[in-house]
Amino acid sequence: MGTRSLTAALCLTLFSSGGAVYCYTRADALQVQGQWLMERGTAQAEDYALRLDGKAADAQLKTFAERRGVMEKAHLWERGMMLGILAAAMALVGAYVLFLLKRLDDQLLDAMGDLRPSSPPSVAPSEPTGALMSSLQR
Repeated sequence: MGTRSLTAALCLTLFSSGGAVYCYTRADALQVQGQWLMERGTAQAEDYALRLDGKAADAQLKTFAERRGVMEKAHLWERGMMLGILAAAMALVGAYVLFLLKRLDDQLLDAMGDLRPSSPPSVAPSEPTGALMSSLQR
């Protein structure tokens, strides 16, 4: 549990959030295009209402079908954005947990360094070393 895992988690966070931003820009561009197609379909509907021409109705249906395809793509990019945000949040939480574990490990090493004697303890020869010791003495 070193700084490599923490760095990897932070890189994953940055990568995921960058992917979410990219997906957002793509979805926003497609939404603007869908809005424009909706305006165009509305204008074609008004044209049909004035002239009662079948060509205007066919053009309107074609425009709405194109808008539907654009909006489906926009929703796919929005799903990607949500997954990127979720992955970034999870990686950020993981990085924080790894940071806390690293800090705890460092504190434990510092505490163990204070408790270690300078020389190893010697075994006194007067202690019995029999095989039938009770479990409390082991």
